[in-house]
Amino acid sequence: MDRATKSPVFSGQKLKEARSKRGLTQAQVAARMGLSGLYISYWENDRHAPNGVNMVLLLRALGCELEEVTE
Repeated sequence: MDRATKSPVFSGQKLKEARSKRGLTQAQVAARMGLSGLYISYWENDRHAPNGVNMVLLLRALGCELEEVTE
């Protein structure tokens, strides 16, 4: 990998903005993913970041691209 290429880093704040922009609650996003709303809360507050599988489910639940939830 080129050292000049920065790997995307998950951002809880960007997740919150993407979710709010779509008028969805944490519970609604979690339900679309088949998870507890606690996961969304942890991710939005940067206590944890979604793993690969959950990231794919999250992007599908929000109908967004990776760039909307990463820096």
